[in-house]
Amino acid sequence: MGWFSSICSGISSFVSKAVSVVSSAVKTVGGFIADTATKFLNTIGTIEKISLVVKVLETIAKGLGIIQEEENVEELGDKAMKANKKPEDFDSINEYIAYLRQEIRSSPDELEQLQPEERLARHAIGSVLLSKAIEEKRSMEIPVDFWKATVEKGLTAKEIDEFIQQFKQDGIEPKDFVKYLKREVTGKQEDKIDHSLVTAYKRLEPKLDEIEIEEKVVELQRHE
Repeated sequence: MGWFSSICSGISSFVSKAVSVVSSAVKTVGGFIADTATKFLNTIGTIEKISLVVKVLETIAKGLGIIQEEENVEELGDKAMKANKKPEDFDSINEYIAYLRQEIRSSPDELEQLQPEERLARHAIGSVLLSKAIEEKRSMEIPVDFWKATVEKGLTAKEIDEFIQQFKQDGIEPKDFVKYLKREVTGKQEDKIDHSLVTAYKRLEPKLDEIEIEEKVVELQRHE
């Protein structure tokens, strides 16, 4: 993924070109994945942030056994663009990913020869597949906005996954956490999410006392 660093994050043309590549792949990857990958690119917006989200998704997905240690989103997206079957042909995204692993080949050397927008499109498609697979594993709907908001706050993959698990237990939707970060929830909702975050941080940072944990939670809502 080192090629990311060679592209200026301030140049949006790569993103718009990648959207065109994704759109052209709709017959192969399916309308839902293509539409969500387009939203992924447009929502996250910059190469730098896309790179951060990709890293988080890969880390969580590997921890859940969705992909293997040597696999990555770019190869996954490339395989999806080469496949004869779509996600709709399977009972789950995880079964589809297993099919791509077993039946479709992707060459790192071939990927190196592609234009930046072609590679970015593959990252977007692969990222969406991982996001949907994580949703299946955690039994929660996780919008693109959630991934963007959490990486913008500098949260690690471990923190994000811990939050997701705690939110599931507490009946909190990831989309409401995005609103929470923007201070767009009611006082009752805010208290509920505060409590959920404190519980998660007690597992993540067992050496911190209550006040230190509460400070970390407060810091999440602080706007720079």
